[in-house]
Amino acid sequence: MSFSDFRLAGLVAMGAVVGSLGCGDSLGLPPPNFANVVDTTTLFALQGTPISSPSGYDMVSLSTSRTDLGQLFDLAFDIDQMGRALIYPASALGVQNEAALRVSSDEFDRIDRAPTEGYQADSAIVARADLVFLARSRAEATFCGFLGRIPRFGKFHVLAVDSDARSVTMELLVNVNCGYRALTTGLPAN
Repeated sequence: MSFSDFRLAGLVAMGAVVGSLGCGDSLGLPPPNFANVVDTTTLFALQGTPISSPSGYDMVSLSTSRTDLGQLFDLAFDIDQMGRALIYPASALGVQNEAALRVSSDEFDRIDRAPTEGYQADSAIVARADLVFLARSRAEATFCGFLGRIPRFGKFHVLAVDSDARSVTMELLVNVNCGYRALTTGLPAN
């Protein structure tokens, strides 16, 4: 066995030990540190509103975002020329990230876990009152340490679309714990 083979074997063994210490579940996730909470936010259309009005939502920082100041948002709201209210994943607006959306037929309160597949990164969804959708954020290394770049998952419920104010108001729950997909309030189990 060469020195580089020996070193690689040692690193693999050390990774297995570190990965098994303090893990939150069988997948090697760290224990959750943050309770999931339901929040409410309002976004304003990309077009026809003051530039200072937030049009995007950042699932990493859990805040609204001005899309003109950079690419730190995962979804954005607009009303097109035909009057349709649209919610875009950032990737559909040309932002280079992995954000994607998935319409759900379930009620907001009944969704307890985000699926890993079925998200659309290249097209908008039509927003209407009572629409429920799931979102996958861009992959970030923030707070995830050795796990690397991991997306966050969330559920959103459109409460109202206001054509006059050119806004959408939504309730949402985003799980900020590294690698967890549980979408219920409190500390997630997985």
